Amino acid sequence: MTCRAPWEQTLAEFAATAGNGYVFRPGRKVEASKNLVSSWPARHRPHAGLPALTARRLRTTWIVDLLGQRIDPALVADAAGMRSAAALGPYFRWVPPLAPEQVAELLRGPAQ
Repeated sequence: MTCRAPWEQTLAEFAATAGNGYVFRPGRKVEASKNLVSSWPARHRPHAGLPALTARRLRTTWIVDLLGQRIDPALVADAAGMRSAAALGPYFRWVPPLAPEQVAELLRGPAQ
């Protein structure tokens, strides 16, 4: 499984601490269950004033962040378990627009 570079050190530390146990939800007794990921936010409440966590919002944030970094939508869709990049359409409304100079640079392409 691929990990985003900023999280490598943190996940490596968690893995070292977990040893042969689970890194995600280490106290669990089974390898996988129907609500393994979606039940996690219910157990972790944010501080006052912050919105409640949900697996859906966390996934949306992750997808929009990747799209905002201009990672190929086909790669994002595949990583998200979607059948095609067409399923990402609704997420683009939250992707920040590029600055005009970034647009020009991308459209111009590499120098010959």
